[in-house]
Amino acid sequence: MTSAIAVLLELAGRDDLDSSSRQALLDAAGHLRGSDGTAATSPGGLLDAIPDAVTIHDQRGDVIDANTAACRLYGHPRGTLLTLNLVDLSPALTSDHIEHVIETCRISDAFTVETSIRRSDGRNFPVEIHANAYEEGGETRVISIARGISHWQRTASALRDADQRYQTLLRSIDKGVYVCEARGGAAYANPAALQMLQMTEEAFAQAARDGFPGWQWHDERGRPLDAAEYPSTRAFASGKPGQSELLCLSIPHRREPLWLSLTSVPLFRAGEETPYQVVVACDDVTELKRMRDVLARTQVVGSIGGFELSLDRKRLICTDEMYRLFDLPHDMPITLERLSSLLAPYDPDVMEDHIQAVVRGENVQHEHEIVTPLGRHRWLSIVLRPLRSGNAVQGVAGMCQDITARKLLEIELRRKAITDPLTGLANRESIVDELNRQIIATRPGESGPSLLYVDLDRFKTVNDILGAAAGDGLIAAAAERLRESLPDGARCGRFASDEFLVVLPRLLRGERASELAETIVQRFRRPFQHLGEDYVVTASVGLARHPKDGVTVQTLVRHADAAMSDAKRRGRNTWQAFSIDMERQLENSLEIENQLRHALERHELHLAYQPQVDMGTGRLVGAEALLRWRHPQRGELLPLAFVPHAENSGEIVPIGSWVIQEACRRLSEWRDEGIALPRIAVNVAYRQLLSEGFLDLVVGTLRRHDLPGDVLEIEMIERMLIEDTPETLQVLKDLRGLGVRVLIDDFGEGYSSLNYLRRLPIDALKISGEFVRRAPGAAADLAICEAIVRVGRGLELDLIAEGVETDEQRQLLLAQGLRIGQGNFFCPAVDAETFVSFARRRGFG
Repeated sequence: MTSAIAVLLELAGRDDLDSSSRQALLDAAGHLRGSDGTAATSPGGLLDAIPDAVTIHDQRGDVIDANTAACRLYGHPRGTLLTLNLVDLSPALTSDHIEHVIETCRISDAFTVETSIRRSDGRNFPVEIHANAYEEGGETRVISIARGISHWQRTASALRDADQRYQTLLRSIDKGVYVCEARGGAAYANPAALQMLQMTEEAFAQAARDGFPGWQWHDERGRPLDAAEYPSTRAFASGKPGQSELLCLSIPHRREPLWLSLTSVPLFRAGEETPYQVVVACDDVTELKRMRDVLARTQVVGSIGGFELSLDRKRLICTDEMYRLFDLPHDMPITLERLSSLLAPYDPDVMEDHIQAVVRGENVQHEHEIVTPLGRHRWLSIVLRPLRSGNAVQGVAGMCQDITARKLLEIELRRKAITDPLTGLANRESIVDELNRQIIATRPGESGPSLLYVDLDRFKTVNDILGAAAGDGLIAAAAERLRESLPDGARCGRFASDEFLVVLPRLLRGERASELAETIVQRFRRPFQHLGEDYVVTASVGLARHPKDGVTVQTLVRHADAAMSDAKRRGRNTWQAFSIDMERQLENSLEIENQLRHALERHELHLAYQPQVDMGTGRLVGAEALLRWRHPQRGELLPLAFVPHAENSGEIVPIGSWVIQEACRRLSEWRDEGIALPRIAVNVAYRQLLSEGFLDLVVGTLRRHDLPGDVLEIEMIERMLIEDTPETLQVLKDLRGLGVRVLIDDFGEGYSSLNYLRRLPIDALKISGEFVRRAPGAAADLAICEAIVRVGRGLELDLIAEGVETDEQRQLLLAQGLRIGQGNFFCPAVDAETFVSFARRRGFG
């Protein structure tokens, strides 16, 4: 008795029990104190006061008692439960599990496990089991409390680990989104969806755990849907995105049904063919649906025209409403030919075909658009029935109902399903469908559609500076410029955040695509305005043509994207057409990126070292560590052949980390050998500079090799500083705080700005080797070198000349006051052993 009470009190004290379960355990323990002990182990006893499933087991795991909640959970009557073992209830557990529980409880007082139980109908059900052991009558007993685990609980944990920007997007958009798991049930709903449902997150989670009791979906005709007909279920089954559809959802706490326009998209894990989730996007169209229904009910009692037609077509009797619907004067007789002439598009055989069907005894109902003599467009529902005398058809009775408002609403609903709400352009799904339709319509041997891939240059920078609202305004303005540029028959859609697709129909000549690409580039050179300020956001455009550049949608989009990327590599603000060479480059790029992923682990990367010397005395003052790749097929590769690919793929971060560690390790090794090299420089990419953990890497590497911060120099190309952000400034300040020097490499080649030289904590400039090589014979290059020297001195920055190849260049640089240089004149980049020999010849060690 005492042991059972203690176990109940101990379990009640667990932090993970809800308040009702905890109170039930405390109440049961209190009753046991006042009883003779028989109630605790008798059917229908005090254990039934506990809402969770409770079973009591002997040392073999056999069930010796169970409460009513356990009978419900396992689906067995109590008598059957008493014949079962712990492993019968939970086949996922091992046969010695009860022994493990008893042993654990002796050490840590309690035992908790997440597993699954098997119900009487054979279905598995996830549970969390809290157990403890106690002694009763000299026998060891185990009390087990099982609680169900919902899909919501498992998925919520995973969603918390999801990408933060994805979560922010879901929470900020005004479109409702909910996520369904493959094992059933909705796992997550964003704030917009919760607002539509009029629920809190907690209420939705509880409803999900309970299986959404009382929720019922209906189609547009009011027919209840089975679970297999839900959009998410069909998306799981087909593995394909579902078409937008209109459904009604009835929820117990809402007084009125909720009408939603739904689109379901399945998600796949890499390498899997079965969806693991379905994302359902929804719009609340309840008001639109209510307006349509009100109009429909109104039209039942009014706005209906009637007529009768004789079989010989000579007599047509019409009501007054028919004249109003067709905008015809009452003094003009209406004929069947006159009514048929108003159909849009005009087809003289349509009405005659309908009437012939009625004469055969059929009922006919069709919807037609008409254009009245006053130019008004109306949609009419035309219902035709046979007029009978006995079994013989004597004529045709008809009714015309004005359904214009309903049809316009349907068109609007369809438009919303295929339109990007920010720009009014076709959305991603719609523009891809249009491209696919154009491809399908192309006959063999014909030229198909052309595709332009338009990307806004530096949009992210402008968006970060001005904010999301201004960024949305810029996207909308860019869409309008694209729309104004389109020729007749072309369609434009928003493909991604700042990316657009333009589909030119197959009937336009191929040259028109090139002309349009140039037009778009030209138009985007005009600045955009925001709060009275001008902002230049240019466009890079890629062009791919069917079937020359691809015969499928995926291939055309990929190749147009590759052409756009090539335009960006050429300096942005231009367009490029896809070519065979580009395809080879694309394949080469993919091959290089794939091989780079294994280059580190295969020890194919190594460093070469180029001395930096005092050009007046020849004294060795430092070295630059230069990355090389011993490619198994292509031989020794310089950075230009693979570093851009590493930057695109993200491999530059682990590779750059290895470079810093290897350079510092080598410098420490040299110092131990008596070669006290003052400093060593490494090149760092922008992506690596702002990567998480970069500063920790620098600090840890210096400490590991017992090196002061001032022996390490970080070289960055000046193009990186065009992305002049607060994060960049903070990282550079932190590096300076460590004593690490920051240099601008290849200064003067492209994006020179005196502003960032003034604001950023920079220690030195390296004059580009291109200027140094040409300086002796080119006045312009010599003038640039002199200007860089003056700027550096004025800002009190150190100066280094790279690419020194001749003594003439050396003397010219010395004459301008430059002391430090590097280049093949002194020593090319060499391996570590050769560098040591060079250093010893210069008096080190």
